[in-house]
Amino acid sequence: MPSRDNAVTRERLLEMMTAYKSTYLLRAAIELKVFDALANGPCDPDDVAAILRTDPRATRVLLRALAATGLLEVSGEQFTLAPGAAELLVTTSPGYGGGVVKVAASDHEWDAMRDLAEVVRRGGTLLGTGAEAPGFDYWVDFAEHLTFATKPGAEWVAELLGPWAGGREGLTVLDVGCGHGLFGFTLLGRHPGARGWCLDWPNVLEVAARHADRLGVADRVAHLPGDAFEAPLGGPYDVVLLGNVLFQFSQRRATELLRRLAGVLKPGGRVVIVSFTTGDRPPAEDHHAHLLGLLMLGWTAGGEMHSPTAYRKMLATAGLGATEAHERPGFPLRVITGERP
Repeated sequence: MPSRDNAVTRERLLEMMTAYKSTYLLRAAIELKVFDALANGPCDPDDVAAILRTDPRATRVLLRALAATGLLEVSGEQFTLAPGAAELLVTTSPGYGGGVVKVAASDHEWDAMRDLAEVVRRGGTLLGTGAEAPGFDYWVDFAEHLTFATKPGAEWVAELLGPWAGGREGLTVLDVGCGHGLFGFTLLGRHPGARGWCLDWPNVLEVAARHADRLGVADRVAHLPGDAFEAPLGGPYDVVLLGNVLFQFSQRRATELLRRLAGVLKPGGRVVIVSFTTGDRPPAEDHHAHLLGLLMLGWTAGGEMHSPTAYRKMLATAGLGATEAHERPGFPLRVITGERP
């Protein structure tokens, strides 16, 4: 993350100009399963090429580039995994994180952002179908490949709601734009009598269903396919969750959705927004959130990052009181809650 004290230097500019080369190198190595090929010990390029069924010369060039970036180590012609690679980049590892590349470095993002200058000239997306529309395949990848913040974020939300949720008889949870569904599923896991409803596009709900099964809560989860602005919501609910959803929309549009969701809350029920935010700290302290804001500019009709203050105003306008904003040191997401009187 850059510091406000960093001067603009030739070195810094060159690093930014060439950063995409590290991205396509990592993407290729993950797709080819290079790290799996080295999981059992040192290999030379010919051995790796035989395992991967790739061209020997091209494999040698790739391995040297991976060593140059610190993802591999090399002694003579013997390549080995760098410290940490076995845990994060070997597919059989419980801590495998390579799949996140489909989210953090997706083709969808590149297609939307390759001509950011024109996006800024026009004031919005150049894509025929924006990220908030049905059929946007990125959300399937997002649901399938959990980011490094997903599980900690879901556990944090469950902790914040713990004592309050434990006092609600027959806890009911609606997860709007659920994606992977982990925010709701983690809450259900802590409250055995709770039931959950997942609202998202049908192809995304298929992935969420697999996560629910893996986490042992599938028998307590129902699915609501469709558009959050139009689909029947059912209810009423004790908790309505919105994880990284509202920044896909303008403040006006997000408020419309919150007003609709407030209508399906039980008295004393809570809306819980989990989101990256901007606006209340220097931009360098919310580096990732501001870059994500650029992405919303590039692939939605009116999305942008909102501040905690803006979220609290939206909740209040939707008729929800007792709004609170929570943050955790070192964690990029905020949690903002509002309660139905």
